[in-house]
Amino acid sequence: MKVEVLDRRATRLRVQPESEEDLWVLKTVLRPGDLVKAKTVREVAYKGRGEKERRPIVVKIKIKEVDFQAFTGKLRLFGVIVEGPEEYGVTGKHQSIMVTPGKSIEIERPKGWDKKIIEKLKSSGPKGRAVIVAVDYDEYAIAVLSMHGYKIVIDEDIKLPGKDDPSRETILSRIIDSIAKQTVETAKRYNANIVVVAGPGMLKNIISEKIKQLTQSIRIIIDNVSMGGKHGVEEALRRQTISQALKDFAITRAEQEFEEIMRVAAKEPGLVVFGLDEIHEASSLGAVEKLIMVDTLLYSLDEETSRKAGEILENAERYRATIFLVPHDSPIGERLLLMGGAIAKLRYSIGPAQ
Repeated sequence: MKVEVLDRRATRLRVQPESEEDLWVLKTVLRPGDLVKAKTVREVAYKGRGEKERRPIVVKIKIKEVDFQAFTGKLRLFGVIVEGPEEYGVTGKHQSIMVTPGKSIEIERPKGWDKKIIEKLKSSGPKGRAVIVAVDYDEYAIAVLSMHGYKIVIDEDIKLPGKDDPSRETILSRIIDSIAKQTVETAKRYNANIVVVAGPGMLKNIISEKIKQLTQSIRIIIDNVSMGGKHGVEEALRRQTISQALKDFAITRAEQEFEEIMRVAAKEPGLVVFGLDEIHEASSLGAVEKLIMVDTLLYSLDEETSRKAGEILENAERYRATIFLVPHDSPIGERLLLMGGAIAKLRYSIGPAQ
């Protein structure tokens, strides 16, 4: 991502995301109350005239909500216009700004952008993607994994004749060819540089060989899981083989950190806190060492929830904690929501063990 500091206090930055990964990083950085200035299109009317028309205008909005639309290359910023063309009378009205790769915007935080955040923006960039195929003789699924989560793109049943049917092998061969072709096409469409083929038997090895015949430019990993389909994909994501191959992806690192924090919780419960209230207190003391939080807490309709989530992140950034902001609809996000939406490992215990 291209980043330019526009003033001495580093309150204003000009940023230009260049990939979907950059958009995700922006989503993790922006908070309610931040200001964004950009060109957008709005239906406007000159003061004193009734007719309206759509015009490109430059506005500055105060952010209320950030919506990252995974695998679409779009980041939607929604808020209230605090600065805009006088002749259109748009100040005080709601406005969305759509950010896509290549679009330059100015982001402003009156208190100033922390150096750690600026470095995070500068170091952002594509970390690669992977395609995961989980297959057995009953079903298969193909998923795309990136730093911000995973998406099932194909989930199909496999219908084979009985073992005594003479057409079984011919039909199976066609199915194998089709799965291999769909896998390669998915990898090309999403610019994936790794393909993981997982399953309980030899079928995964046969499909892997077919994929190798179709392309030499993709790294192929074979792994064992107990089933095919989307549940096989989810099982593959938890495997050490996948974690090692995809260690650069933020969502995978967050999963690893979560499991480590849970192990700490079992041995030293005083070093782990759950939910916004306890984490808010710990973060204000600078006690948080690692934080994992569901992204939607920042933009909750409940003002108290969004306030606490924002303050937790500000405190964590100030005291140099390691932070993972995860999608609410990812496997780890769903687990965290059952625990109050956030979990933190502390540098030291701040009270009696829970």
